[in-house]
Amino acid sequence: MPRRFAPPDGWVVQGFSFAIDPTDEQLAIIARFFGARRKAYNWALEQIKAGIDAYHATGVESKRPSLYGLRKRWNADKSAICVNTETGEVWWPEVSKEVFANGIRGAVEAYWRWQGSRSGTIAGRRVGFPRYKKRGKDRDRCSFTTGAMRLEHDRRHLTLPRLGTLRTHENTRKIERLVTTGRARIVSVTLSRRGMRIVAAVKLAVSRPQQPGVAEPSSVVGVDVGVRRLATVATATQVIAVVDNPKALERRLTELRGLDRQRSRRTPGSSRYRETAKKLTRLHAQVAAVRQHAIHNLTARLAKTHGVIVVEGLDAAGMLRQKGLPGARARRRGLSDAALGEARRQLRYKCAWYGSTLVEADRFFPSSKTCQLCGHVQDIGWSEHWSCEACKAEHQRDDNAAINLARAASLGAVGAPVKRGAEHKTGPRPAAGEDTRKGGPASAEPNNSVRSAA
Repeated sequence: MPRRFAPPDGWVVQGFSFAIDPTDEQLAIIARFFGARRKAYNWALEQIKAGIDAYHATGVESKRPSLYGLRKRWNADKSAICVNTETGEVWWPEVSKEVFANGIRGAVEAYWRWQGSRSGTIAGRRVGFPRYKKRGKDRDRCSFTTGAMRLEHDRRHLTLPRLGTLRTHENTRKIERLVTTGRARIVSVTLSRRGMRIVAAVKLAVSRPQQPGVAEPSSVVGVDVGVRRLATVATATQVIAVVDNPKALERRLTELRGLDRQRSRRTPGSSRYRETAKKLTRLHAQVAAVRQHAIHNLTARLAKTHGVIVVEGLDAAGMLRQKGLPGARARRRGLSDAALGEARRQLRYKCAWYGSTLVEADRFFPSSKTCQLCGHVQDIGWSEHWSCEACKAEHQRDDNAAINLARAASLGAVGAPVKRGAEHKTGPRPAAGEDTRKGGPASAEPNNSVRSAA
């Protein structure tokens, strides 16, 4: 597995995204880079599968897949791989070597992520074996880690290998100032297509000293996220803030359905079909931007204000897999529009920036269905308002959950701040030798060779 960049003490890795305005010539080169990355990825995956098939046929082990080993083989064979089938010309000199390396790295990481998932050494739901990338199906992107990567002093241009100087749509003064003064350095730059725009994500190692402190260091709050409300913030006794959900997708749903119908009535591949498809892509990008803006404002305000923040450890992905219940499809759409797991993800790094503490309650902590007055736990389904069967008290679902979260933290019921690692996995670990996919038993030591995929 390729080594990950680890910042020195007192530094953090932070990303900044800028939309760029490339010329027509630069746009054509970027499209070529995206295709070259897919080519290298598919080639690397083909080599990995060839090693697995060779073991099945002969029983002879081969070296385990690695970025450096596959790059060496790529460099030896690239003149035969990167050939235009119509003209016979070799086209790899037109593409930055970083693009090919990025594609090979992606295939290797996908393979070892699959191995770690099937052996239970990484968290999350099970990951399938890597698939080939296809134009139009894969998200276009490529990364640069070496070469000429710099922000120009005019704060409106970014220079990248082979592409030259690209015009940025926004001003880059926020990070150009950090780089110029030596408080940050560029680690990598990733170009990707988002909607109808090309976006440059600049990853920086930033010297970020601890902030002076939160406004209310003794404040302990519970934060309940939901579909009807973006978040409900409460202390152990009362609700102190309710943040409305922007419902970015719901507000544009009528427009989205109209565009979907319009596209379905047009001939695929025609100019009008492509025009409608661009409108759909632009609409989805605007919805995502509105949602992200609202969540970033919420999480930054929480991390800067309160000393201890308690959130639920929701299985957001599992909630989206609900099927067979009345209204399940509309409920899944509402859950996706609310992005229940995004606020927790942002708080994990923002709390460290501003000196606050994040506590993640256990996934099965009954915050919503526990009466805050008598402690009685009962099934409430999807009801927004419910009545306690024991004390007859009336509760609003989100208010009650936020108060219970804050109170549980004060009483120590949810434990210490969550540590991210192998001890916090979802699902049982398969036993050594258990058959976890079609093709054979899993190896107890998946990092020895390609034989572990047998």
